[in-house]
Amino acid sequence: MNAGAIAIPEISESEFRKLSALIYERCGIKLGPEKKALLQSRLSKVLRKEGIPSYEDYYRRVISDRSGRELIRLIDLITTNFTHFFREHQHFQYLREHILPEMRELGAKGIYIWSAGCATGEEPYSIAITLLESPGAMDWRKEILASDVSAQALEFAREGIYPEERLKGVPPEWRRKYFLKEGDRYRLKDRVRRMVEFRRLNLLSPPPWRACFDVIFCRNVMIYFDQPTKRRVLGSLLQALKPGGYLFVGHAESLLRLGDGFRYVKPSIYRRET
Repeated sequence: MNAGAIAIPEISESEFRKLSALIYERCGIKLGPEKKALLQSRLSKVLRKEGIPSYEDYYRRVISDRSGRELIRLIDLITTNFTHFFREHQHFQYLREHILPEMRELGAKGIYIWSAGCATGEEPYSIAITLLESPGAMDWRKEILASDVSAQALEFAREGIYPEERLKGVPPEWRRKYFLKEGDRYRLKDRVRRMVEFRRLNLLSPPPWRACFDVIFCRNVMIYFDQPTKRRVLGSLLQALKPGGYLFVGHAESLLRLGDGFRYVKPSIYRRET
């Protein structure tokens, strides 16, 4: 029978509960009932292509795959990774105008930044360009770790090639300085790409770093989590920050009643208490 001819039934309540519970358990993303149609839309293409007769059978395939590749693919299918360079530009401005001068005054010779939930790489590369454009940090050691749960997004990020619409926040002079135009796409120059190390990491797993980072960007990630998961993730981020280190979250996010150990600086910017 031709796989493309298989009629895929609608996802049942039981199948949705099983798949959404699995996603929540493994990566903390909470799919409410309103996401049922989205999950069906994303997964039905896989079922048709591979001749899987039901979502129950697909669920069984994921949980029985000891390699973990099916779970990674499932996460790739349900996560949204669209972003652009210098999104929420005020954060990069604050890094350049406040954090870097403050660190230099305290005698810093380097900076270590974590872009947690980096999606397709625009955020960590924007951080890299910000550091390169900061004369006060010119002679510093600059290290950026970028992580995401999506293997597919990380593969795209490592390539460092973007369509023009992703560069809408990049000034023309920076485009010329840090990108090479290749047809209708732009490739980041090696000097920028070399500054970023990409690593697949689930934020539900305690990070292997303690008091390591000067700054953490974790923006527009926790909107997918429920309150207990947010607290768990924030606890891990707190441990990974150096005392006095900064945390950036998305403008639609807040640490109110969640961020024990963090001090409010201004909207979407917090600091680990010393």
